[in-house]
Amino acid sequence: MKWIKISTMVMCQLLVSVVMSAESYVLLSGSAELSAIEFAHQQYGLILRTPTATYQTMNYPFPVTLEVNGATLTDFYSKVEYRNNSMVCSARLTTTNGSQLSIKDAFSPDSTGFFHLTREIVVIKPTDPEEYFNSYFGWTIRVSSSINDFEFFVPGIWYKDNRYLTKRALANDFSDNYFYFREDRLPLPIVASRDKKNGTALSLMHIDAHPETFYGENGLHRIVDERMQFGSLGFVQTGDVSVQFVFPGIEGERTYTGSLGDKEKSFSYRSHPARKDIAHTYRLVFGTNETGDFASFVEKCWKQAWNRYNPPVHKMNMTDAYQASIEVLDAYLENVNGAPGWPFSIYLPNGIARAYNYQMGFIGFQLSNAAFLLRHGLETGNSNQVKRASEVVDFWVKESMTEHGLPKTWADANADRKHTWRHYETYMRTTAGGMEGMMSAWNTMKKHGINKPEWLNYCKTYANWLVENQEEDGSFYIRYRWEDARPTHDSKYTTTNVIRFLIELYCATSDEKYLTSALKAGEFSYDFIHKDYLYVGGVIDNPNVKDRESGQMAIYAFLALYDVTKEERWKAAAVQAARYTETFMFSYNVPMAFNDSLTDFPLHRDLTGFTLIATGHSGIDNGLSFSSFQYYRLYLLTHDKHFLHLARVIQNNTLQIMDLDGKMGFRYRGLLTECFAPQANRGHSVRQQLPWNQAAVLDPMCRFMDAFGEWDIDLIEQWPLEKKIKLMEAYAIQQGMLSE
Repeated sequence: MKWIKISTMVMCQLLVSVVMSAESYVLLSGSAELSAIEFAHQQYGLILRTPTATYQTMNYPFPVTLEVNGATLTDFYSKVEYRNNSMVCSARLTTTNGSQLSIKDAFSPDSTGFFHLTREIVVIKPTDPEEYFNSYFGWTIRVSSSINDFEFFVPGIWYKDNRYLTKRALANDFSDNYFYFREDRLPLPIVASRDKKNGTALSLMHIDAHPETFYGENGLHRIVDERMQFGSLGFVQTGDVSVQFVFPGIEGERTYTGSLGDKEKSFSYRSHPARKDIAHTYRLVFGTNETGDFASFVEKCWKQAWNRYNPPVHKMNMTDAYQASIEVLDAYLENVNGAPGWPFSIYLPNGIARAYNYQMGFIGFQLSNAAFLLRHGLETGNSNQVKRASEVVDFWVKESMTEHGLPKTWADANADRKHTWRHYETYMRTTAGGMEGMMSAWNTMKKHGINKPEWLNYCKTYANWLVENQEEDGSFYIRYRWEDARPTHDSKYTTTNVIRFLIELYCATSDEKYLTSALKAGEFSYDFIHKDYLYVGGVIDNPNVKDRESGQMAIYAFLALYDVTKEERWKAAAVQAARYTETFMFSYNVPMAFNDSLTDFPLHRDLTGFTLIATGHSGIDNGLSFSSFQYYRLYLLTHDKHFLHLARVIQNNTLQIMDLDGKMGFRYRGLLTECFAPQANRGHSVRQQLPWNQAAVLDPMCRFMDAFGEWDIDLIEQWPLEKKIKLMEAYAIQQGMLSE
């Protein structure tokens, strides 16, 4: 048989080879080979071969799969030709109603080991105005396999396995057959699996995605509408496991779209009408990576998608955001019958305070916000701000500590009587935020020549309780009953939360017992969180599940441990936690529904920089704003410019939800909504601000100022590297803390 081999060099220096015969056409990308094989006359299928695996198309031997009026329709390509460095495959399918659809798939080499697909489907001959369809593309990962044979990465949804997910979470039940996820709830439109046997990772990515929809596209019923231009990515196990893309996006067999009532699962079907004028096109990239472990698997897949989308930095004015935030703190601080603090929430857009009840950390962030206002007052000579902020700190020092050394964390202010304390458990997450706020307040006063030993003693009292009640394995339980200091839950995954506080207190006091306790907690966290890639329980008002905030807490803990020990393993653990955490951040734009005039998200902004809060739902917020300082530090420590890009996105883009330009009509420009949705009813929110929202803006600004004397990353980046490193190292030695 005669073979003709054509080779050409493309700009990316990939060798593209096409081998044509009566039987097959072949594209090469590195050591990967994509073949169109002729099974019979004008009947072509696809095979993907890599050095470690061979992949068949879903519904093999057929490369084309449509769903028409709920019925599966498959076929071969009828024509394959090589054109402009691509392998163009064509098919024409006829439905049971006689409608004809033309499919053109153009494949070309992408980055090494990956291939690019551009698909275009045209309805040539429609016959039934009620006819609808979806198209599918995918690969069988391994023949005769199950979900349990693989580890999975679906950003913000699925990490490794199904441990610590809620009952209704999308990837909770491995007995399900279908795991389809709408791409508009994914921070980047990519899914990937990793074979436990050999570490080979197969990923599928939708590129140039612009997932448009319309207001009212919600619920479990099938919706047929050409305005839906989003896809779904996911996995199917039906004897074999396959990775698939569906367009438009179907979600199931679990979904967050619409009310399930008593049902645990359901599909939400979305389809296009079979009409001539339909735009049904998309571009995909697929291929494999060889990975040594799950962490490197996540890093490789995420960075490939990140680099493809290259999220923009929407430059914001840091000084303006700071002043607007301080204005909010100044305006809403009230002393209610001897109990000073900020309201638990503020209604938007009218800016009316909902209720004055105080949580020391986590959502309430009373002590951190007091420290921020105190700092501003001291730096600007505003004695009224200093007085009022100090009253907040004094309130907690005098009123919240118990005889056990475990503080009460939530108070209700009452206009007609003295404040009361809620019988609400003392969570490590809440006390950590509160104690760090207390440390910051003490440190700020110390820097201005004012000594407040009672504030530091408050921190010592709690830290001493931690030292005395630390478990033998170095852990702490997630929560304790403040009335008797007994644990009320057996989870230990929030042990990371108090490590930075203990190290800050060690830096201020030089008391070795606090460092020893932090190191013991670090050992537990390294063994059971870092090694197991299991970041759980940080969002304490959610179920005890995998979430973004646990990743943030791990970054802070491991980075602080690295600062005081210089052990490389702590830095590596901080880097891993950072790479996990960033995968919750929307790094491409999901546009608001174009006919929705009620969205709370500003239509002139985009979603890049905002993050999913936890697995089990799709609520997003500005919570990653807290971490721009740590990501910038990781850039300086690792010289990975990806971290620099990420830090700039976080610092700037998360401020887009503030009303700095006045276009949203909020009572104060520094107000911002607490949580909103990227998918159903896009951009609709809880229409309330909580105190933590202000803290998320101000905390990194103050840390940047403590370390660099400047809070704008773009200005800091103009300095010599040696200067930046020197300033960072000086900060790290003491965590910005003075000695008592």
